[in-house]
Amino acid sequence: MPSERIGFDVAARVATIVIRQEKVRNALDLESLQELYEALQRADADENVGAVVLTGEGREAFCAGFNLKRVPLGSAGTREIEAHFRVLAMWWHQVVNLIPRMRKPVLAAVNGVAAGGGLGLSLVCDLAVAVDTARFLCAWHAIGIANDTATSYTLAKIVGFRRAMEMMLTNRTLDAREALAWGVLNRVYPASEFSQRVTQIATDLARVPTHLQAMAKDRFHMGWRQSVEECSEFEIRNVLASVAHPHFRKTLEAFVTKQTRSDAVQVRLP
Repeated sequence: MPSERIGFDVAARVATIVIRQEKVRNALDLESLQELYEALQRADADENVGAVVLTGEGREAFCAGFNLKRVPLGSAGTREIEAHFRVLAMWWHQVVNLIPRMRKPVLAAVNGVAAGGGLGLSLVCDLAVAVDTARFLCAWHAIGIANDTATSYTLAKIVGFRRAMEMMLTNRTLDAREALAWGVLNRVYPASEFSQRVTQIATDLARVPTHLQAMAKDRFHMGWRQSVEECSEFEIRNVLASVAHPHFRKTLEAFVTKQTRSDAVQVRLP
């Protein structure tokens, strides 16, 4: 790391992971999926990383899903094609299940089209911002395949059941402003401001206490499927764990004495 397929850089406690497959609209083949997983794992394990940015190379695409040019058509039979997708599915599964479990926030910086698995990647991230030329579409049915990348979980949860079905069944494309209105995005920026805004948001995220962000991520992904009693029980456990953390005493003392702590800065999404 970094590699020709996946870029990895750490600056100001922000790990930036870049899909470097611009010639195929940042579509992912087996090798790039494996390297993306390794980059995410590396960012999660690095104590010097407080936030992660996931983006694509260039201005055309964030990620166009899996690389269709690598599908073994031609002389390959059904079993060979199934075997190809079985391995790909396993690695997609690893990636989209890792991101919600990472102990730090992941920001999708959608620099272009997010189609199929690329849409799934953007949805599974904790926050998502996009350039105003970005587009979002399901795309799976257009190539004769069922949806994946946990979109059965994320899409309906984020946009609502009716809109999720509309996007999936009609292959509707959302432009950036529609995606913002539907809740797919947190913010939209013009191309001239996009990189600066992403850096600002990610830097702010990286300065906020990581252990509290990890607790919030876990509760938001699990709490909506639990009873109120079970949900509140796990929240209480998190409260007690956070009180036992050294950060709590320092922050409370600063709050009581009306001092300002740099690591308690509010994250701005301008």
